[in-house]
Amino acid sequence: VSTKAPDVFLITSACELPKDNSPVVLACLITGYNPKSVTVTWHLGTQIQDQIMFPETERQGSYTTSSQLATPPLSQRHQGEYKCSVKHIPSNTNKEKTFRWPESPKAQYPSGPTAQPQAEGGLSKATRTPATTRNTGRKKEEEEKEQEGETKTPECPSHTQPLGLYLLPPALQDLWFRDKATFTCFVVGSDLQDAHLSWEVAGKVPKGGMEEGPLEQHSNGSQSQHSRLALPRSLWNAGTSVTCTLNHPSFPSQKLMALREPAAQAPVRLSLNLLASSDPPEATSWLLCEVSGFSPPNILLMWLEDQREVNTSWFATTHPTPQPGSTMFWAWSVLRVPGPTSPHPATYTCVVSHEDSRTLLNASRSLDVSYLTDRGPVK
Repeated sequence: VSTKAPDVFLITSACELPKDNSPVVLACLITGYNPKSVTVTWHLGTQIQDQIMFPETERQGSYTTSSQLATPPLSQRHQGEYKCSVKHIPSNTNKEKTFRWPESPKAQYPSGPTAQPQAEGGLSKATRTPATTRNTGRKKEEEEKEQEGETKTPECPSHTQPLGLYLLPPALQDLWFRDKATFTCFVVGSDLQDAHLSWEVAGKVPKGGMEEGPLEQHSNGSQSQHSRLALPRSLWNAGTSVTCTLNHPSFPSQKLMALREPAAQAPVRLSLNLLASSDPPEATSWLLCEVSGFSPPNILLMWLEDQREVNTSWFATTHPTPQPGSTMFWAWSVLRVPGPTSPHPATYTCVVSHEDSRTLLNASRSLDVSYLTDRGPVK
């Protein structure tokens, strides 16, 4: 297992200014490191503070531990800042976290973005309402008190990020080239060590084809985990429902279902045209591929040069957009053809696949740049 540097997070037991003589518990969570053994030191100003170290635990090749101390009463808080220093010798890592006494809860707990999966095509999402969400309506009496100088203490924000569940549908590459429908279920949040993702196909637990991903730590303090399910393409084409369920002991269960759109329509028109050829013939030419009349909008478009896949830097493809006055979609792609590298003409093919297509659609043009021969589209 490779060496991993630790991630360090500061945790506190209070999110409001404590009253006099009310201690606040501070802790450092150190996670995601390998091999084990870290050195933790707490400072108040220049003075080393006593601490309680908790045993290290191992999960999927990474270690986690925590260190805790109790601060002095509030009256002593101006003596300095509390710092948690973590040293991990194998990864040559030194990290430091500083606790500053806040003027308000918002100053101590800034909100940060939660890492989320990105993917082309449709993305289903189910999220739990954050614990900080509340009704912002206020009674007249409360507003009057604030006008008189009596401010209401802000609510204590939630320490736990809400869990987000996402279900990615099958990629067209898998449907066409591997004859499989692969689904990916993501959960994003915090405290995911006890989270569990499970699958159902047509209401029944599948016997195989499942792959569990590792628990991943992100720089903003969030975590993510994923699970994949591979099914034969025939099941997806038949309209079989696929459900991903998230279970966690601290949250209600969540479910997302993927179901193939019944009113799918394969592309009805594909054309390939020569936009321009340059003079002299050694210069660049351009080809335009247009596809229309399909729904849903997810398609796979690629270019071939003499049956070899073209480098993606050679072409640009638009996102599918609705056709005017129709529920169908259309898209186009422009291929830049550089000057010829051989005296023989090359054949360029635009290939399109859609989940409702029974065969791959294609249109080809033989482009002899040296003689600017236009042989027309072949369908």
